[in-house]
Amino acid sequence: MDSIDHAPYGDATSVPGVVNRSPLAGRLALDHTGARAAGLPPHGFDQRLFGGHLLGQVVLAAGARSPGDRVVESLHVYFLRPGKPDGRIEYSVRAVREGRTRNVLALSAEQNGRELLTGLVSLGPEGAGEPVPAEAPAVPDPDSLPTLAERRARGLPEDGVRLPPLGDWRTASRPIDIRPVDGDPGGQRCLWFRTEPMPDADAHLQRAALVFASDRSLLPVIARARGEREPYRPTASVDHAMWFHTTPAAGRWYLYVQDCPAAGPGDGVARGLIFDEDRRAVATVAQHGVVLPR
Repeated sequence: MDSIDHAPYGDATSVPGVVNRSPLAGRLALDHTGARAAGLPPHGFDQRLFGGHLLGQVVLAAGARSPGDRVVESLHVYFLRPGKPDGRIEYSVRAVREGRTRNVLALSAEQNGRELLTGLVSLGPEGAGEPVPAEAPAVPDPDSLPTLAERRARGLPEDGVRLPPLGDWRTASRPIDIRPVDGDPGGQRCLWFRTEPMPDADAHLQRAALVFASDRSLLPVIARARGEREPYRPTASVDHAMWFHTTPAAGRWYLYVQDCPAAGPGDGVARGLIFDEDRRAVATVAQHGVVLPR
């Protein structure tokens, strides 16, 4: 991956238009005090806080309370209110169950006295077993697909993936390199993605990067199932559930295979299965989304 110079986290101002050049690990970083942790939104962006940012920090807040031999194996979080682009985010963590093989934690996030989310996280042993093989659709390799910036230049459809205003995905508000696959292979919506590399030894940070990316461009599959064409009606996430089948490795390519098993006039469910480059299942994702009026 090409290198890029990054400013330390917090050096950029919060003036709209200022480019955040902090690595994703720096954007998600938390300060820990007892059963509480605190993080910041990414500097330099005036849009509402990305849900994946909150999810990534939830994983890190839970990971800080994990025994040495356990990692985040699943989570189910409900989004209550949108976060703002300024102001610290306070995370509280409470142990619900401390078992011989697994721990369950209850977490919530607040910003300026407003509760943004609440949910549960399960901690279990890392590498407890090999996942059951799942079949990934046959798709082109990511390096053969155009970047989002190239898609914009060629006039290719966005398919619900908002194109970054700048050419380098690392400086975007949601620093994920996305390569959509056209044609709905296997009747499913498919895209490749990758984030920046993370320290190899930190299993929780690897999971935080994957859950951050898992919230990117999942709900458009509901609009497609409803027969809508772009521009789709806006949607809002009600919740986010995720199960890790093995430890991911940030910086590598992952194939996100999405479908919608149920969609009504005002909401729907989006599902995703994430494969690595060897087409092994790494994680399963599900979201309930509300379809908003234009």
